[in-house]
Amino acid sequence: MLMQDFLDGARSVCGADFVVEGPAIEPRYLEPARYAAGCAAALVRPATSAQIAELVKLCALHGLTLVPQGAHTGLVQAATPQDASRQVLLATERLREVFDFDPLDRTLRVSAGFKLSEVNERLAEHGLWFPIDLSADPSIGGMLAHNTGGTRMLRYGDVRANTLALEAVLAEPAGQVLKLGRGLQKDNAGLALQHLLIGSSGSLAVITEATLKLHPLPRQQAAALVAPASLDAVMPLYRRVMAGELAGLVSAFEGLSRPALQAALHARGDEGRLFDGQLPEYALLVELSSELPAASLDLNALLQQWLEAEFESGAVVDAVLGADESCWSLRHGISEGLREQGKVIGFDLSLPRRHFMRFREQAAAWLAREFPAARVADFGHLGDGGMHWNLVWPKSEVALSNDQMARLRSGVYAICVELGGSFSAEHGVGPSLQASYREHTASAVLELSGRIEAVFNPQVLLGLTRFGPA
Repeated sequence: MLMQDFLDGARSVCGADFVVEGPAIEPRYLEPARYAAGCAAALVRPATSAQIAELVKLCALHGLTLVPQGAHTGLVQAATPQDASRQVLLATERLREVFDFDPLDRTLRVSAGFKLSEVNERLAEHGLWFPIDLSADPSIGGMLAHNTGGTRMLRYGDVRANTLALEAVLAEPAGQVLKLGRGLQKDNAGLALQHLLIGSSGSLAVITEATLKLHPLPRQQAAALVAPASLDAVMPLYRRVMAGELAGLVSAFEGLSRPALQAALHARGDEGRLFDGQLPEYALLVELSSELPAASLDLNALLQQWLEAEFESGAVVDAVLGADESCWSLRHGISEGLREQGKVIGFDLSLPRRHFMRFREQAAAWLAREFPAARVADFGHLGDGGMHWNLVWPKSEVALSNDQMARLRSGVYAICVELGGSFSAEHGVGPSLQASYREHTASAVLELSGRIEAVFNPQVLLGLTRFGPA
C-alpha cells in the first residue's frame, strides 16, 4: 500500500507515462557499464526542477530513497539502485528546461538532462565548447555529480574548475530548490557551496541545472605517438614539454604501456602499423592545440621541432607524427581490445607525478607475487597524474572469487595511497568503492563528512554513496 500511494503521487506529479513500477523498468536504466544489473521499486522521469522537488517530498513522506541517474555511464554503481522495495530511480533525461547561452560572458546555463555531445554540438556554431573530453557521452548532471576530468584536463581542468553556479533540489528541507552561485567568473560573496555538491555522487542534493564556463574551440591540433628511449626518460620529457616553448599549447600528455597499445592494435588487425612493429615498453601521446589558425601558428611544425630536439638528445627513439584522429582512436580503443583477452579489472588512480613510475613498478611486483595470472595493461592521463591501471584476467583462468577480488583491489589501493595517490581519480566513490573509501580516509575526515551529510541528507533520502563513518 505504501508503494502504491507513492506511485499514485508520482504519477500526479510527472504524468502516468513517466512513472514505471520495478518489474517494467527498461534494462538500460538498471544495467551499468561494468557491473551486474540492479533493481528498483520504481522509475520516475521528471521534466522540471519543480517536479523533482515534489518527488523528494513524496520520498520523505513514504521513507523511500531517490537514486539520481543521468546517462548511466558511470563506473562505480552510484546511479544503479539495488533495492527493489525502497529505492526509486530518478532519471534526469527529461530535465531539459534551460539552455541559456551568453556569448559575451561565454557561459551556458543548462539543465542537467542534456548530454555532453548535445551541448557541444550546439556550441560549435559559436566557436565554443565545454572542454571535458570523454570517450563516453554523459549527462551534464552526471558529470557534475562525479566531477569528471577527461583527456584534456591537463589544459582545461575538471568539471569543478569550469562550473560557476548550480541549481539543486535539497533533501533537507525536503524539496527545497536552491540556487548556489551567480554564474560569475569572480564571486567571493559567501561560501562556494556549489563546489561541495560537485563530486558528491548525488548523495547531498539532486543537481538540476548548472552555469558552465565555456572555452574557444581549438582551430587546429597536432598529435604524435612518441617512443621514449626508456621509462626513465618519460618524466623528463614531460617536464621539458610543459616548461618550454610549447607549454601553453599542450592539451594532452597520455601514457600507453606496450600491452595496452598491443591490445588496441590487435583489435583493429593492425599490429605492425606503428614503430615498424617494434612497440616501445611505454609510449606517449602528446597533443598540442591552439585557437589560432595554422597560418598564424603551425602546430605540426612546432611539434616536429620539439621531437627533433628530443631525438638529438637521445630521449626519444621514434615517433609517429601528424595522425590526430588515429592516435586518439587507438587510445580510446584500448578497453575494447583488452576485453577480447579476458575480464578487465579497472583501477582509476591518481598519483604524484614523481611516484608515477614507482607505483607501476611496485604494483606490478606485488601483483606478480599475489596474482601471477593477471596481466597489466595500464594507460591514461600521465600529464595530470591520472592512470587507468587496468588488468586482464585471462579467459583460460578460473574466475576470481569475491574475496580474491576484494584482496586484489585492497592491495593495489594500499600501494597507491601509500605513495600519496588517490584510489579514485575521477570516477567518484559510489557503492563499488565505498569500502575502499572508508579504509583509506582519515577518521577525522569521515566524521566531518558525516556531519555535512547530516545537514544535507539527514533522512538518507538521496543517493547510494555515504561519506561519513559506517
